[in-house]
Amino acid sequence: MNTPSADLSYAIGLDIGGTKTEAMVVDQQLHVHSRISKPTDTTNPKRVLASVTQTVYEALHLAKATAQQVQVIGVGIPGLVNPETGVVRQAVNLNLESYPLGAALKAEFDTPSFLENDVRAAAVGAFEYINRTEPVSHIAYLSIGTGVSAGMILDGRLHRGVNGMAGEIGHAIVEPDGVQCRCGTYGCLETIIAGPAIVRQALAADPTIGAPTSPDKITAGHVYTAAQSGNKAAQQIIQYVSRTIARTIQWLIMSYDIDKVLLGGGVARDGDAFLQPILHELAHLRMQSTLAREMLLDEKVARIPSDFNAGVWGAIWLAKQAVQQI
Repeated sequence: MNTPSADLSYAIGLDIGGTKTEAMVVDQQLHVHSRISKPTDTTNPKRVLASVTQTVYEALHLAKATAQQVQVIGVGIPGLVNPETGVVRQAVNLNLESYPLGAALKAEFDTPSFLENDVRAAAVGAFEYINRTEPVSHIAYLSIGTGVSAGMILDGRLHRGVNGMAGEIGHAIVEPDGVQCRCGTYGCLETIIAGPAIVRQALAADPTIGAPTSPDKITAGHVYTAAQSGNKAAQQIIQYVSRTIARTIQWLIMSYDIDKVLLGGGVARDGDAFLQPILHELAHLRMQSTLAREMLLDEKVARIPSDFNAGVWGAIWLAKQAVQQI
């Protein structure tokens, strides 16, 4: 952390989730002055705004900064986000529907705020991260956590699509006779590789996985640990999940001819236990065709480090770009 000065101006990045809100205060040189994570109150829109603003004020206090020094606020948030209006739709886990969060934050802090879907913001953060060491122009950021989604950077620019839904691959049907998804249809990608789906499949195969942790507290991390410890049921589940992720990576690379697929989200935090089985499955895919051998190289796949908050950084970079264009 850096010692602030009264004449500095700051940018704030927010990653608002259904469980917690993460905030970071940086100066014009992108030096970090504070970083904080607090629970998000999702009772209703008013409580969401109150908990988010409180998190911002606490982050500013830690940075020894004031709201008057804030130049811009960047926000990554789930749901359908209109970056031009700052309105959030269908943020189910936050109980927000057609909510003008951008205007609410501007009214509270008297500074411009810019919103983006959380995964797309994270894609920007991941893109900037990888370009520190490896110049690339085309990436997919594949987020695997409670849900599944991808953010696309094509030719160095965030790709949103016609309706702002580019990359919503979690609800692509990959197993038509599979489990019903929360969206209503059957066999979505999310029902196989998302964190809760991994837990559901593992407990169905072996109810003792994760013991003595109670079943309602088990996470995908418990399943990966069980697989590494030799649990056969867990190993079979992880193999199936990894094969499906590898095929998803294949689809992204073949469809968009991209430089890199960057993996993030809660499930990806399991490190090598998460990544190595995927690379193993990609090796199997390479054996099937010459094209796969050329396109599905291990170096095209990387995991974003757990200590790098791609969502917060992406929100900051997007907001600073937007301010420069005003």
